[in-house]
Amino acid sequence: MPTAMLPSSLHSKQRGFTLLELLIASIIFAIMAVMAYGGLDNVLSNSKASERALSRLQQIQQSIAIISRDFSQLVPRAVRDEYGNIQPALSTANDMDNLVEFTRGGRPNPANLLRSTLVRVAYQFDDETLVRLQWPQLDNAPGTEAKKTTLIDNLESVSIRYLDNNAQWQEEWPPVNTGASISNTISTQPLAIEVILTLADWGEIRRIYAMN
Repeated sequence: MPTAMLPSSLHSKQRGFTLLELLIASIIFAIMAVMAYGGLDNVLSNSKASERALSRLQQIQQSIAIISRDFSQLVPRAVRDEYGNIQPALSTANDMDNLVEFTRGGRPNPANLLRSTLVRVAYQFDDETLVRLQWPQLDNAPGTEAKKTTLIDNLESVSIRYLDNNAQWQEEWPPVNTGASISNTISTQPLAIEVILTLADWGEIRRIYAMN
């Protein structure tokens, strides 16, 4: 025979959470949410830092590859500037804005066009940035502008030295006060070229290129 449930017993069975219990549950949930957000923020920060480091590494590797290709293919071919004056194959003093300017070989020509395999390039250090310049032809006509490509930023300094035939490092090329005639220095090449890049975040990168 079914028994009737007393009103007091029914009331106790249906009792919900108290205000204190809800408050405690809310606090626990908030703490867990803060911990979860902190962990997610840390993961996102590490991911962004890794992406920046990888992008910086790729920039440096690509830039060093370009620099190495340029200096390793230097050729003793003098050029004429826009005024018709002969400029040395390798020069550090013909333009105050350029660190160095020289002629290099190995210009790609996949379409087999009627053009030279040589190209004239230069490097500038401007506003903590290393910039590469390339002219469309060796002997420049008046008004000819070079194509500029930014290689590395966040640079503290750039230093280039040249090893002469007496095994002495020179800061300029052609060397000054050598007693050689201008015609002899026009196509003179150093024995080696040293390039030192000092980066604010990576420190010093040094490369030495032996000339053929």
